[in-house]
Amino acid sequence: MSSERYLYRGVNAVLFAQAHRGLEPKAPARAFCRPVYFGEGVCFGDETTFGESEANAVLMHQRDSSKYPTAGVSTTPSFENAKAYATHQGRHERGYVFKIDTALLEAAGVRAYNVSDYTSQPAIPGDREVLLFSREPRRFARFRDC
Repeated sequence: MSSERYLYRGVNAVLFAQAHRGLEPKAPARAFCRPVYFGEGVCFGDETTFGESEANAVLMHQRDSSKYPTAGVSTTPSFENAKAYATHQGRHERGYVFKIDTALLEAAGVRAYNVSDYTSQPAIPGDREVLLFSREPRRFARFRDC
């Protein structure tokens, strides 16, 4: 579980519309685990383990979620980082930032994985990335107009 009260997820307007104004993982139907076999971009000593595990899913997702899609959603405790992701560093005019109350995750059936608990060398250390996984992908937040 994250020690931060709020986590944030930034998405651009196109992704926001494609996800029907919600948060969707890249591989929603999968369990949150991933097999790793040496020779596929991993090597001895990089903190992955041979075979299938949740730890491998965390490690491979944070390295490159496009190449290694999982049922997890990346978040950060930094609003500013999420804002930068929402606009892709200014390449998109508009973006959306989801604010996620970590006190509500467990009751919603969502598990949080702190990337720093699984690796000493996160791909993007400044993000302090936390992956969220729900056994029921449709439980991820929907945007509410306020």
